[in-house]
Amino acid sequence: MFWLTRPPYLRWAAAALLLVAALAWDLRGRSGMSYPFAANSIEAGAAIGEADVEWRTVPSGVMEMPDLSVPIASRAIAAGEPILPSALDAGAGIPEGWWSVPVALPAAAVPGSRVRLIAIDTRVETDGIVVAGGSTDLLSMSDAGLVAVPPEHAASVAAAAVEGSLIVLVEPP
Repeated sequence: MFWLTRPPYLRWAAAALLLVAALAWDLRGRSGMSYPFAANSIEAGAAIGEADVEWRTVPSGVMEMPDLSVPIASRAIAAGEPILPSALDAGAGIPEGWWSVPVALPAAAVPGSRVRLIAIDTRVETDGIVVAGGSTDLLSMSDAGLVAVPPEHAASVAAAAVEGSLIVLVEPP
C-alpha cells in the first residue's frame, strides 16, 4: 500500500525554496572597492608610477586606502602585493621653490631621504631631500642622483658637486 501514500510535497517545496535562496545569495551584488596592488616589483625608495599599479576589487572595509599623491615606496613591495599605507613614505614632499641639483649619492640615500650637504671650499651647509637616488647600474659613468635644496644654496651646492668637494650626510631612517 505504499503506492497509495501521498507524495512528499512539503519536502519538494522546501528543497526548491532552498535552491532559490542559494541562487539569490550567489547572484546578489557584492560590495567592493578598487584597491591598488603592485603590478611589478617596486624597490624601496622608488617612485610608484601608474604603470606600477594594478587596481583590483576587494571587499569594502578590508584595507585602508593609501595616499597615492606622493607615492614613494618606504620598503620593497613584491609584485601582486597590496600597496598599504605603511608601504608609502609620506614625508617625501619637496618644499615649494627648492631646486634639484645632481649630486653623487651613497646607496643609502633613497628618494625621500633627508641629507645634510656640506661644501668644503665655501663652507656652505644646508639640508636637502633626495628626489632621485643614484644609479646602481654597473655600467653607469656616474652615481649621481638628484637632491632638492633651498634656492639660496643651490648654486654653491651645484658648484661643489661638480668640483668634487661636496660631502653628503644621510639621515638614518
